[in-house]
Amino acid sequence: MRIPLFFNNTARSARAERFRRWLDRRRDLFDVIEPESRADMLHHLTARAASGAAVVAVAGGDGTLGVAAEALCNTGTALAPFPAGTMNVFSREIGIRQDFDHALHVLNAGRSREVDLFAFNGHPFLQMAGIGADARAVELTTWEMKKKWKAFAYVIAGARACTERQPRLTLSTDDGRVLEGGAILFGNGRRYGGPLNFFAEAGNDDGLLDAVVFQRSIPSIIGECLMAAAHGGFHSRRHGHFEYIQMTGGTVTSAGQAACELDGDYAGNAPVRITRHGTLKVLVP
Repeated sequence: MRIPLFFNNTARSARAERFRRWLDRRRDLFDVIEPESRADMLHHLTARAASGAAVVAVAGGDGTLGVAAEALCNTGTALAPFPAGTMNVFSREIGIRQDFDHALHVLNAGRSREVDLFAFNGHPFLQMAGIGADARAVELTTWEMKKKWKAFAYVIAGARACTERQPRLTLSTDDGRVLEGGAILFGNGRRYGGPLNFFAEAGNDDGLLDAVVFQRSIPSIIGECLMAAAHGGFHSRRHGHFEYIQMTGGTVTSAGQAACELDGDYAGNAPVRITRHGTLKVLVP
């Protein structure tokens, strides 16, 4: 029986094109569905889960996998990721190597485990989210930039975001803590931005969302991120111009227009209500 495989047919990255060529030689293994839009993909995936499908494969980047997570959350259908995006942070987090043959091996021989899903204003994300300068860089990163510059496209967009004044943010957690800063990163796992382990204490099955609240301006944020990359990530025991916390939910408000991103895709502006959305079954090595 062929496995349903959903592929984002609007993807134009170099990896997506390589995946197309890989898939052309293995189409007899899959029932390939190429949705026309996000809504179309949600519709098809929801229908597959409602019909009792044991597993569906999804090829794309973190944003595409986030759409699949929204459809498959709290169902018995497991997600089998194929890392066909630019950064593929979630696939790296769960141990899938950046080659399609390994993803196929995991589909055939992997085990199922459940991971947490958190949400901004009811829209779930798998791995990471941000509010402020990081999200503004995501908003400024176009498909054309990704195709030409690959991961470096985010650096280019980030440099542009650095020239803009970012509003102050206030994070109020459900357990009563109030933190203020210029940008906030959220991690539902250790990785953020590809191979970097930013959230040293995070786990995607512990019921908690990790957050780093940066207290100063963009130059300070860049310095803190470089230090974190060199020392295995942010954690509650390392001191700097940031606060590292774990939370079950909360609210972020902004003194001005502040961009949001979910799994590397622009997701509107603050304010946001952060909640635990449920769990997702995923095939892992």
